[in-house]
Amino acid sequence: MHEMGIAQNILDIVVATAQKEGATRITRINLLAGELRAIEPLQLTFCFAIVAKDTIADGAFLNIEQIPVRGHCKDCNADFPIEDYIYVCPECSSSKIEITGGNELKLQDIEVE
Repeated sequence: MHEMGIAQNILDIVVATAQKEGATRITRINLLAGELRAIEPLQLTFCFAIVAKDTIADGAFLNIEQIPVRGHCKDCNADFPIEDYIYVCPECSSSKIEITGGNELKLQDIEVE
């Protein structure tokens, strides 16, 4: 379960950032998570609640926006969503695909008091 490590890293970042800004409580964390990261939102939320216990992030809402996998064809320059992990251009059937989305793991912002 890699979600526990991710949850701890998120906590470390948000607590340090909030304290630097003089906040006493974190109320919401907005996270972008690409589909290729294989993060289970419920597990990450559960793990975050555990690691955040007795910190300024205790009780914070963890909002996870999952980003779908996207590709770019190097032959015809088409940009498209990759569905069912089929890495073939739907326009020209080329397999020369560059992944352009879905691998993100980004802390978008936090809300504090």
